[in-house]
Amino acid sequence: MQKAGLCRKQIAMFRAPTDADFAVLAEMRRDVSMQAMLMAIPEATDDESVRQWIERRTRDPGGMFRVITDADQKDAIGFIQVSQVNRRNRNGYGAVAVSKRARIPGVGQIAMRELMRAACCDLGLLKLLAEIRVDNFPAIQMNLMSGYSIIGTLEAHFTDAGGKLHDVLLFERLLDPSEFQRASH
Repeated sequence: MQKAGLCRKQIAMFRAPTDADFAVLAEMRRDVSMQAMLMAIPEATDDESVRQWIERRTRDPGGMFRVITDADQKDAIGFIQVSQVNRRNRNGYGAVAVSKRARIPGVGQIAMRELMRAACCDLGLLKLLAEIRVDNFPAIQMNLMSGYSIIGTLEAHFTDAGGKLHDVLLFERLLDPSEFQRASH
């Protein structure tokens, strides 16, 4: 139990990517198994292609791309993103990706909470969507624990690098600004 007047130690932070993050982001982009679970099959993963991917993510109209960092060392350990934003309907697709090197317990849940807060409070979205392969059990569990609902199955929706078809679950999470109000200090 936490004593009155004591603050919890912040274990992760979120910020725009910097040049210092390139090695970690490139390693994640080049991780074939991670990309397959994220349902992304990069055409190229040389340094220039990775730089272009980071540039596209940071310039996505209406979207958001932030690096997850270790609060102590400020080293990149993953990223959160909102893409495919529909401004009229105020929704978009959210994603969390954590490096296999990250050793912070619960960082995925912390990142998911920040993803939802940023989508709602910074981007003004009312709903996040997610498409997750039916065999990506950690991501399914994290989304369900974060209040997402499964709204359907997209059969044979994703083709991996080997040509295999995968079913995908479609999730949604309604966002309420009052849920993400920061406590005043």
